[in-house]
Amino acid sequence: MTKHLADHRSAPQTARKKHFWAMEKRGETDRPHPAISALRQRPQAHNESARMVHYLRIERGATT
Repeated sequence: MTKHLADHRSAPQTARKKHFWAMEKRGETDRPHPAISALRQRPQAHNESARMVHYLRIERGATT
């Protein structure tokens, strides 16, 4: 007879913890990933005229 699924122990997380603490010592958890920094520095493009066209269309009663 085999053990129930709840009776099985999960794999130890020691290697994962070691890696996390090494990153913590180096201070890598304080700064964001470079991809996030690049997205924040990207200029935000807003098309106000397109938004106004949609508002006027809704005001006229055309909802679709």
